[in-house]
Amino acid sequence: MQLSERAAIPCNLCGETEVTVLSRRSRSGRPLRTVACISCGLAWSDPRPHNARRFYEQEYRVEYKRTFTPKPKHVLRAGRVALARLQKIAAYVRPGLRALDVGSGGGEFAYLLRSRGCTVTGVEPNRGYAEFARREFGLEIVRGFIDEVTLPPASFDLITIWHVLEHTEDPGAVLAHLRAALKPEGVLVVEVPNVEATCQAPRSTFHEAHLYSFNGACLQALAQKAGLRTIDLSLSSDGGNILAIFCPAAASAQRSRWALPGNHARVTGVVQAHARRPYWLTSHPYRRAAGRLRRTVAERLALLGAPTARALLDRLYRQAESDPMRLRLLWPSLAGLYALAIVVEEVFVDNLLPAHGFSEQQALLLFFVLQAASLAAVLWQAERTAAPGPQRAAAFAAALPAFAVPAYC
Repeated sequence: MQLSERAAIPCNLCGETEVTVLSRRSRSGRPLRTVACISCGLAWSDPRPHNARRFYEQEYRVEYKRTFTPKPKHVLRAGRVALARLQKIAAYVRPGLRALDVGSGGGEFAYLLRSRGCTVTGVEPNRGYAEFARREFGLEIVRGFIDEVTLPPASFDLITIWHVLEHTEDPGAVLAHLRAALKPEGVLVVEVPNVEATCQAPRSTFHEAHLYSFNGACLQALAQKAGLRTIDLSLSSDGGNILAIFCPAAASAQRSRWALPGNHARVTGVVQAHARRPYWLTSHPYRRAAGRLRRTVAERLALLGAPTARALLDRLYRQAESDPMRLRLLWPSLAGLYALAIVVEEVFVDNLLPAHGFSEQQALLLFFVLQAASLAAVLWQAERTAAPGPQRAAAFAAALPAFAVPAYC
């Protein structure tokens, strides 16, 4: 049985201070006391690990991305993430909407919404990223923290806050602030990390940048307390993120208590079980490594031939609009095709052909014929998807190392 302690910061949902400790270290190995409320199960950093205002305004991007303004690779990654996010909420996006993107970063998602016919305002506390979004994309960006920004009441059709709520000092107040800015028929989109996730290494569950950690029950209760009603709530395919769609709730009597019976036991049970399970025996670390390798290859190809951040996103978004499936599958498929071709051809030529009486010269010739066929298939696919010339050239250059001489020659 866990011994309860007292938190210096009251629970943001129910106001209680009786907690249990989930972790005493961050993913960086530094001291970080993360607690869970016994009454409702909400988790938070107690005490705060930093001065949040200074950290997010000046230090956060530099610490996590090693840059004060986005580099081309960051723009590309954020652009791909923006496309995935738009796909999740496509049913709520249409031309003519007035939208607010909270924590707009380098402006990639706000720019995507604008390209789809929305009038967009972004809010971003980081100086470098806010100025970059204004300069590169001509966006309307309010630099500041969302709880300090004055929002016209009942003025937005769509508000999005992607992976920002966990960084705020008072998430309940932020949700109430956004609720007041929604039109009566408006929609609020919230995505946050899931405290019950098991796709990351156990030691990476908590870190300094996330002041709060939610499961679905806590997030919905916070939203209800702020005057919101849940339209939909879902988990990402790996269970790592919670996506919630809210709308303004009809006026109703406020609950006097916000306890969530059983939720503390659920959250602590999942976190503790994950910490005990050998992470390396699951498929997650290997799938993540493969995904990083695939994205690296795709990134290097996609970054060629785009002189500016705006040109890069224009090309990315234009391709996605014309054929979203091809864009999503093209460059990852190229990397996979190369890897598969090399493995199959090496095994086929090195092991099977010599055993059936083929000479080394014949086997080598067949190897190069197969490699040429693979390359032709890749370039044909690039041509079919209208990939820019520099990307087709890059595909050819990337394939050249595949023309390796079989091991026995």
